[in-house]
Amino acid sequence: PLKEGDKLAAMFSLPAKRSNLPEEACALTVTRGGMVKKSLVSELPGPSAQTFTLVKVNDPKTPGAGGDSLGWVGLTDGRKQILLATAQGMSIRFSEEEVRPMGLAAAGVNGIKLGVGDEVVGCQILPASGEIFIIASDGKAKRVEQKDFPAQGRYGKGVIAWELPPRVTLAGLASGKGNAVITLHLAKAAPKSTRLDAAPLRKRAAVRGEAVVEMKAGDAVVGLTEGWVLERYVEKKSEKREVKGKKAAKKGK
Repeated sequence: PLKEGDKLAAMFSLPAKRSNLPEEACALTVTRGGMVKKSLVSELPGPSAQTFTLVKVNDPKTPGAGGDSLGWVGLTDGRKQILLATAQGMSIRFSEEEVRPMGLAAAGVNGIKLGVGDEVVGCQILPASGEIFIIASDGKAKRVEQKDFPAQGRYGKGVIAWELPPRVTLAGLASGKGNAVITLHLAKAAPKSTRLDAAPLRKRAAVRGEAVVEMKAGDAVVGLTEGWVLERYVEKKSEKREVKGKKAAKKGK
């Protein structure tokens, strides 16, 4: 059970039969401080009422103190591209193959070099196709094609995702097709839903975005939540066998 004061950071689910997942399937964790870690799904405990440590967070945040905190958890198949974005508008894209699987007690490796006072505000395990939705704290957003984010080595400064005006920060990012629905979280008002294609398609270097959520003065977007589908990130073994079977049938013809 959770202790008093514990804050829920993320949720993910596993199929009832883990044998359906490839051996390389991993749980990917990313912290606000830019630490990235992979843990093999095969090493995770089974269903239990007891908690376990998924990742060690260095200098975890406590009320009134600084430090790092867990921000995102997802499943990968060992061959995906990872995209991180920061509050100051920076981003980095790298292959998850640069992050080797580690034990549950490990903290991981650095994913991006952060500037002074900066932190990670978004993480995406990129799908094979789709666009990147980026939203700022002032409620303005834009969509950017994946190819506009160049693949780099892990733990670099990255590239500018959005050159923001003073006192405006990046609030989050999502990826997928235009009809995908996400939930925007505001500092004061109730959460609001929107589609990815509510934001205009722009180049990564474009400064302008468009408002996708109405906010009262003094309010701000502080994050977003998107729907999560296992098959988008991890290809099941049964699906692999089916694809191979179809290819073999074509060769026979």
